[in-house]
Amino acid sequence: MYAEVVVDVPSESAKGLFHYGIPAELEGEIKVGSAVLVPFGRRELTGYVVGFTETPDVARVKDIRALRGDTVLSEQMMALSAWISEYYSCSLGEAIAQMFPASVRRGRAKVKTESIVELAIPREKAEAMIDVMEKKAPRQAQALKILLEKGPKMPRRRLTNAPGSTSGAVRALIQKGILNETQKEVLRSPIKAISNTRKPMPVLTREQDKAVTAIVSSLDNVSPAPFLLHGVTASGKTEVYMRVIEAVLARGKSAIVLVPEISLTPQMTEGFSERFGQDVAVLHSRLSPGERYDEWRRVERGDARIVVGARSAIFAPVENLGLIVVDEEHENSYKQEESPRYHARDVACERARISKAVCVLGSATPSVESYYKALHGEYRLLELPHRVGMWEMPTVEVVDMREELAKGNRSIFSQALSEAISDRLTRGEQIILFLNRRGYSTFVLCRECGYSMRCPECDVALTYHAAESNIRCHYCDYEEPVPSVCPNCGGRYIRYFGAGTQKIEGEVKRAFSHARTCRMDTDTTRRKGAHEEIVSKFKRGDYDILVGTQMVAKGLDFPNVTLVGVVSADTCLNLPDYKAGERTFQLLTQVAGRAGRSKKSGHVIVQTYSPEHYAIELGKTYDYRGFYDEEIACRSEGLYPPFSRLVLIVVSGKGLSAVERYAISLVRALRAQIKSEKQLKGIRILGPAPCALARVKGMHRWQILLKIDPRIKPHDQDKLIKGILEACPSPSYDIMVQVDVDPESML
Repeated sequence: MYAEVVVDVPSESAKGLFHYGIPAELEGEIKVGSAVLVPFGRRELTGYVVGFTETPDVARVKDIRALRGDTVLSEQMMALSAWISEYYSCSLGEAIAQMFPASVRRGRAKVKTESIVELAIPREKAEAMIDVMEKKAPRQAQALKILLEKGPKMPRRRLTNAPGSTSGAVRALIQKGILNETQKEVLRSPIKAISNTRKPMPVLTREQDKAVTAIVSSLDNVSPAPFLLHGVTASGKTEVYMRVIEAVLARGKSAIVLVPEISLTPQMTEGFSERFGQDVAVLHSRLSPGERYDEWRRVERGDARIVVGARSAIFAPVENLGLIVVDEEHENSYKQEESPRYHARDVACERARISKAVCVLGSATPSVESYYKALHGEYRLLELPHRVGMWEMPTVEVVDMREELAKGNRSIFSQALSEAISDRLTRGEQIILFLNRRGYSTFVLCRECGYSMRCPECDVALTYHAAESNIRCHYCDYEEPVPSVCPNCGGRYIRYFGAGTQKIEGEVKRAFSHARTCRMDTDTTRRKGAHEEIVSKFKRGDYDILVGTQMVAKGLDFPNVTLVGVVSADTCLNLPDYKAGERTFQLLTQVAGRAGRSKKSGHVIVQTYSPEHYAIELGKTYDYRGFYDEEIACRSEGLYPPFSRLVLIVVSGKGLSAVERYAISLVRALRAQIKSEKQLKGIRILGPAPCALARVKGMHRWQILLKIDPRIKPHDQDKLIKGILEACPSPSYDIMVQVDVDPESML
């Protein structure tokens, strides 16, 4: 028998099946779903066994070098990999690679151990030896005495470091056969110690109880439909998840809970650990490789039956899966930006279908696509229209910044927002200021010649970062010192325009110098644990004002926050993207939901230059259904999702003319193929055209957009795309093609 292997490389030459011999020492060890090390050309790569054959496709067959760990993917996970490969038009090797931790794929997975020493002779004999040893080997006697007092076994390191003991003394006792030394596995846990004191479970509201009953009653169904739990902020969606998980565990099954941001994982993990103890594992990319590997193995062994994590946790190796929860299902952070460009929400629904598990999608502002499916019966809709404790939703005040300017107010803060901040500080209440743009100023301009400092590698303006005194590109990380004179004309009138979170933080400290202010964005949370530290300090009351990007808009619960200021609601609104209105409504509603989450009433001030836009008008009253009706009408007219599936094909390369020529050739091939096959008639092609960001990291970018009738099967779509790319290979290594199915952004 020969193994059929796919390799974990995105290169076109590495796609497909490759046959390898199975060495005698690995016979019986290699199975479908095993990760293996294989020779591939002059390299050795990680591959995955997907089948076996008696007839290899080449005369000289190379042997598999080794196994990559002892993990074997289940039949369900192999089926999920095949679905991802087909739906997202990626290679099977890329899809299967997602199922393993990076440490396994790279051959760096190591179990951490520590040395344990224990008595190897009867205790009475050891006690008798101490008197003799004290004269000739006092340190050995002391080490033995410590072990007898605190044993019968203990870590060698601890015994060595004990007062009066030494490493030489412990080594001598082992050599004499008085002590035995063994190795014990040490788990690298990212979860902090949780108090044994359990909080009393809250009494469910009538609406929560109805939702829990509906979901639990479907746990035993053969093929349950996904649920969409539409609940306003602070309506108790997390408690619904927990009650359902209790029912899942009672049935001997497991659960996966996804959160959109890594910053939310510690908070969610803490809540679940307090309720479920050691049954909780956490998986996300900010863990060290050792922590991630150990948590992954805990799940694989069944030691943890609840997995909480970000996007990639959907691939956790849980057995007997009963429930998948996707919290804040509308978030675009669930979409992976590199191949395979999967969306965790859709993968969750498919994994639940394969596993006959229940999938619950929760959000205060569901994605238009999910709500459409709920209204049309594909999902079951559950509503939580009121906050727990019947707390009122925060009042929302929209400030027209055009009027502020007409009054002579050129400040970042409107008069209403400034007065509200002062009022809350006087009361000892907390404030969140939201702006979805990091840095200090969004662009740097010479007032003499109009020259704008731009990235040499990308078609974007450089952002000014005051703390580092540099200008930086947020796409390729290019940076340079702030120029003292204009590089174009030599002029000295260099000015900074626009505002980012750094500038907001600086303005707050200047205007409200007595306030304790912190900032949470990508720049302040690069260090491991920084998210958790900022959140915990703010929740504890160490800060009065939290300035942040969309990180502060999601899922965080601060009872003392009574004011939220949206510094500019226009940052997303005017982007050339069909989801701009939806994102604006979602962000406004979500960040507004951080206020008034206790008996104290909340107030939200939204500053905008477009107060008449329906996303802002309807966001003011939290009218999701009204927004949905407006948005779905626009989508229907433009044939955007859910009325089509989008596939964005981006061609990039160093040479602009070569990129353009190749993009044109792809469109010609696509048109010819669609014309020749009846089942592809519902596909519209837009482009090719330059991308909105026409150059990133030195690469020119052109795009082709396919609008695909939802009735066309993903199999036919995948066959078309892969067939065209195979028939029209890139003319050179300099040109790359990216296929993004269901893109979250058109930029």
